[in-house]
Amino acid sequence: MGLLDGKVAIITGGGGGLGEAYARLFAREGAAVVVNDLGGARDGSGDGSVSAAQKVVNDILAEGGRAVANGDDVSTMEGGANILKTALDAFGQVDVLVCNAGILRDKSFANTSEADWDLVVKVHLKGTYCCTMPVWKWLKDNGRPGVIVMTSSTSGL
Repeated sequence: MGLLDGKVAIITGGGGGLGEAYARLFAREGAAVVVNDLGGARDGSGDGSVSAAQKVVNDILAEGGRAVANGDDVSTMEGGANILKTALDAFGQVDVLVCNAGILRDKSFANTSEADWDLVVKVHLKGTYCCTMPVWKWLKDNGRPGVIVMTSSTSGL
């Protein structure tokens, strides 16, 4: 019996790094997991494939867990809504959202271009909003308690 038995968790940026670790941990604790990842490189260039997410899902399934992959872009309202829809279609509910999706711009502030800045804000900040709003509304509209976790990184330092 796990801590999260009967719960459904969405993990954005779950195809690698900390997001993958969160997805695996949640699954080991009994949650059904939606593993969201755009399917691209750490710099944010993605092709919308679910290959990275699907690899994590396959590993979770092989360990006896429940999981589905999603390749939607967190930085659009449509993407956020589709991520929620994936959870509802596959598992009928959502209980936890971990906003973990992020991109890496391995540059000092002095060497950051406006285009780099705009993309980081789009993924990290707008992406958090675009994923949180539909989940929050669904939880509120359905009278469900839930947990929303927003991660950050020391890379900004």
